Amino acid sequence: MTLAIATETVPFPAPPHTELGRPSLRQLGYRLRVFDLILQRLLGAGEGRRFVDLGGGPLLFARRAQEAGFAVTAVDARPPWTGARPEGIAQVRADIRGFDLDGFDVVGIIGLLYHLRLTEQIDLLRRCAGRPAVIDTEIWCAGLVRELGVESPQVRPAEQLGCSGAVFDETGNVWSSVGNETSFWLDEPSLLRLVEGFGWRRVTLLDPPYFSRFGRRRWYVLQ
Repeated sequence: MTLAIATETVPFPAPPHTELGRPSLRQLGYRLRVFDLILQRLLGAGEGRRFVDLGGGPLLFARRAQEAGFAVTAVDARPPWTGARPEGIAQVRADIRGFDLDGFDVVGIIGLLYHLRLTEQIDLLRRCAGRPAVIDTEIWCAGLVRELGVESPQVRPAEQLGCSGAVFDETGNVWSSVGNETSFWLDEPSLLRLVEGFGWRRVTLLDPPYFSRFGRRRWYVLQ
């Protein structure tokens, strides 16, 4: 079955690439606004549906999903990032690579996929198949990296398992992968081939992409 690819235009500007560097408040605010747009326009009513936020961290996106009416579970391998335990959000300390996704209606993979090895990404997508998923991820785009002049020895173009992308040296800080020294950044065609291979019928690309210090990021809604 052919994957239908649609676009949803974000009606507000992203922070410019001149702000590349550590995640800024402007970039975080932009990401939260895009997630709100996805909740409103693409996922439908939350009431009675269960949303799992994988790699939930400080619960910023989990709270947004809860406000949209979802019953939310946030999963992270690290201890809770804040002392707050918001009423109604279940916080689970677990490695998402072995977390059981049965019973969840929507899966959030927000700022997470590109921190995994490629085999782990494939396994996660396989386990998510059959339900809507929201992905916000780094996308390898060699031409853009050259254009912006942000080449780094930390990121190296590579081919793995028939997929194109780049190997990234994880930093070990609180935002990085747990247990992985390296991760794999897919380019967009490779990511879409994986999505199609696991049976999703439609993917909505939030357009335009936005920038990180290493190039391009984008939101995808799989249905």
